[in-house]
Amino acid sequence: MRLNRKNKGLLFGFVVALYICYSFAISNTISYYKEYQSKSEMISENNSSPKLASQLRQKEKQLDVMLSRYNIKASESFQNDLLKQLTAYGDSYHLKIIDFKEPHSITEKGFTTTSYIFSLEGSFNGCLASLNKIENNPTLGSIKHLNFTTKKNYKTDANQLFVEVILQKNKGIK
Repeated sequence: MRLNRKNKGLLFGFVVALYICYSFAISNTISYYKEYQSKSEMISENNSSPKLASQLRQKEKQLDVMLSRYNIKASESFQNDLLKQLTAYGDSYHLKIIDFKEPHSITEKGFTTTSYIFSLEGSFNGCLASLNKIENNPTLGSIKHLNFTTKKNYKTDANQLFVEVILQKNKGIK
């Protein structure tokens, strides 16, 4: 069988395509698989070592220190803790808690997300300072929405600032 010029070109192109596929995809896959095997062997060897147990104890101590630094306590009612914090911030920044609605809970993908909706009244700087304190306290959750509104009080002829806050707390289902 004779190879003409067209068939030689096709054969050469096929060999080049195979080389490119190997260099870009197959060789990387093989190297990643070898790395995966070596790391899985290392993990299986270290599972029963006393060194790993001591590292885990040290990590537990570090986490306990972090938890004590942020004053994280397992209390029965998060809502009561939130109200205490809001009252403390309201006293220090001259704010009033106008409204505190019933919490709204959603269970989705192994997590329970509880949303707390409350309204504050006071100065803009006081509201921002208290919201900053709430946001920087990791035990309270995260602020998802803010709505600043001003209303005119016709009795005193003054403008009042209200802020509605939606605070979300995520909790894993046990």
